[in-house]
Amino acid sequence: MSNYKCILVAVDFSELSEFAAKRAAEIAGFYGARLFFLHVIEHFPEHLPHYQMAHEEMDPEEFLIDRAKKDVEQLCDKLGCVDAGKEVRITKHSAKGKILDFAEENQVDLIVLGSQGRHRLNELFAGSTATGIVRAAKCDVFTIRRIE
Repeated sequence: MSNYKCILVAVDFSELSEFAAKRAAEIAGFYGARLFFLHVIEHFPEHLPHYQMAHEEMDPEEFLIDRAKKDVEQLCDKLGCVDAGKEVRITKHSAKGKILDFAEENQVDLIVLGSQGRHRLNELFAGSTATGIVRAAKCDVFTIRRIE
């Protein structure tokens, strides 16, 4: 097995996602790999509480992107991953497609993600993002099932 050179951790800011990010950082450190943090906003998430929505005078898409960028930055700071790549993307479809596209565009050889994120109700109908990524990824996928 060759060393991992580029690792992608998909984050949704759940507790499990943060634990997955910690594991990804550890793996990247072990292999000396480049690490990317990616958050995908499924345009426009209807499940958001009112305090996470934009004020009337703000563009809702810009608001969500800015908020997510700050959250990714805070997570990277918390984990000590200052040199990691940080990306926020928005989609009108599922996060799975954007994660797989990003992995291919950046020659990622390992994707790390939690096996259950914030969108549990959606998973009942469409299948989980993690399951879709495991089935379709062209690289290794490490799913975190629970927090130790």
